[in-house]
Amino acid sequence: MDKLEGQVAVVTGGGRGIGRAIALALAGEGAAVVVSSRSKAELDWTVAEAKGLGVDGLAVEADAMDRAAARLPVEAALERFGRVDIVVPNVGGVAGMHTCLDGGDEGFEATLLLNLTSAWWTIQAAMPAMRAQHYGRIVTIGSTEALRANEGGPPGYVAAKHGLVGLTKQLAQDCGSSGITANCICPGWTNTAMVDFASTARHMGITEAEARAYATDRAALHCIMEPEDIAAMALLLVSPEGGRITGQALSVDGGYRL
Repeated sequence: MDKLEGQVAVVTGGGRGIGRAIALALAGEGAAVVVSSRSKAELDWTVAEAKGLGVDGLAVEADAMDRAAARLPVEAALERFGRVDIVVPNVGGVAGMHTCLDGGDEGFEATLLLNLTSAWWTIQAAMPAMRAQHYGRIVTIGSTEALRANEGGPPGYVAAKHGLVGLTKQLAQDCGSSGITANCICPGWTNTAMVDFASTARHMGITEAEARAYATDRAALHCIMEPEDIAAMALLLVSPEGGRITGQALSVDGGYRL
């Protein structure tokens, strides 16, 4: 316990799902957590749980798709705690469900902004402090679609997640001499609000049960991931044991489409 005592972590999209699970995993090891999203009520819930684990926490209401707002959680962490050690730009999703055949420019560009550009803005805000202290841990959240094409999936999402892996590798290359590591976790199908099997079924023209079977049958372990599974990998990457891991895209997907 307390592997991260004295450290400060910023987790965007930290009010629910994977972001919340990561924030609480880091808090459980002693890190103070700053969480952000557009929903203050959800953030307050995460902070209350973190404080119940004996660490400080701060909720920052911010829209990651706005350049200035994407920097707010990092700025708040520096103001409150005077440092930032861990950054997890977790915000992501699809701005409109579309395929290569019916997608428009607006949805494509918004999806790039949501998944890739917003992550860069948050990371960029933390970089001067990390370089000054000669230490930092960056964990981006990709997808199985960061590593391969999707069967009929939104091209903007696939492009953005592939781009996130490239950004992570370049950060690892450029910042390694400053004691900063950068890695990308690529989750498979995960039980979060973003994974709506009813909506997926309608999009694929199948039943909800068939959509769930589609997800589980393509994984070697025949499972759907839980947010805590992703959080466990994030904890490893920011812990002392993960200090020599950098520039990697690490699948946590139950063996999806091997």
